[in-house]
Amino acid sequence: MKMETSTYRNDGKGSAAPRRRRDIFYLFSGLLSILLSILFFIIIGFYKDGQSIPSEHLIGNKASSLKALKEKGFPFSFLVIGDTQNSNRATSLIERALKEGDSSFMIILGDFVSYPDIRQHLFFLKKMTGEIKPPFPVFLVPGNHDIDYGSKIKQSERRVTPEIYESLYGPKNFDFIFNDCLFIICGIDARNQANYLNYLRDTLSKKGVGKKNIFIFMHHPPRGVGIPASFSLPNQEDFFSLLEGYKITTCFFGDYHGYWRGQRKGTNLIVSGGGGKIKSWQPQWGRFHHILRITVDENTISEGIIVIPGEVISLSGTLRKWTFIHFSPFIKDRGWILYFGVILFLSWGIYFVVCFVSFLKKRKGDEDKNFKDDKGGR
Repeated sequence: MKMETSTYRNDGKGSAAPRRRRDIFYLFSGLLSILLSILFFIIIGFYKDGQSIPSEHLIGNKASSLKALKEKGFPFSFLVIGDTQNSNRATSLIERALKEGDSSFMIILGDFVSYPDIRQHLFFLKKMTGEIKPPFPVFLVPGNHDIDYGSKIKQSERRVTPEIYESLYGPKNFDFIFNDCLFIICGIDARNQANYLNYLRDTLSKKGVGKKNIFIFMHHPPRGVGIPASFSLPNQEDFFSLLEGYKITTCFFGDYHGYWRGQRKGTNLIVSGGGGKIKSWQPQWGRFHHILRITVDENTISEGIIVIPGEVISLSGTLRKWTFIHFSPFIKDRGWILYFGVILFLSWGIYFVVCFVSFLKKRKGDEDKNFKDDKGGR
């Protein structure tokens, strides 16, 4: 009798490893299914949030943005950032700048999206109007990542052509006067690269005379003056002649993902592409994420640099971006798929957890029974 009892216990020990593997499988499957249901629930929130973009907003070079400008005399400040590319670091920089002081407007120096896909642009608008919510107009310089002049985007319905760009944000070339200072935004059209000079020359001749300060904003910096540019500025010698002729105060450029400043015959040249991803090949000097606050007084102009060291990681921001740009077009108007996913994964999770608890109870019952049998045998 004792021999039989001992043999039974050894068999039980031999089957312990498979039982443990089974328990781990059911527990892992249950937890994973519940986590997936939670993930789908979060995606539902992002999906619903991304369906609505305000029709009236202050993002872009439009008359409505000009009407929202509020002149309060000197001093006044404005923000400048470049190459933001829908990044989490750019969001953090802008939000920090909003907290650290009052500004009258902001200008983004191009490449505010990663590539000229309509979903990228709509996500940019959604982030600006729904998350960052700047209380002032945001003017835009078109960059080489913002407009598709050829076939960067394979799906024609998602390609942001120059015409679609202007329907979203207004003209690529734009200017306005604020507190007797002239601000000029120049976009370079790849189909007619010299056209920006005609616009610049015409604007300066009509509005530039007698202005207290003149600021120009472009995406591509010129070569040959120390600026680490990756693209040549078309007809840059003619451009420099205009700067000298009208005594331009400052020219701002983007494209290079860092900071650089210099001067040419009295005109300040500033590169501010600090919203973008820093490249490994860049020199250490100027290699940091930043946004500029330019403060203009009666007789002085000061430049403040707001910096965020290192990278900015935001899992929710990354998931929101992925949902909006990649997942939402796949779902389209079939939102029920998301709710079905929540129900499906949650049901699986509950089933696996119930099975796991049931097996634990059964094992405990078997162990108690074996213990009693063993005790009775003795």
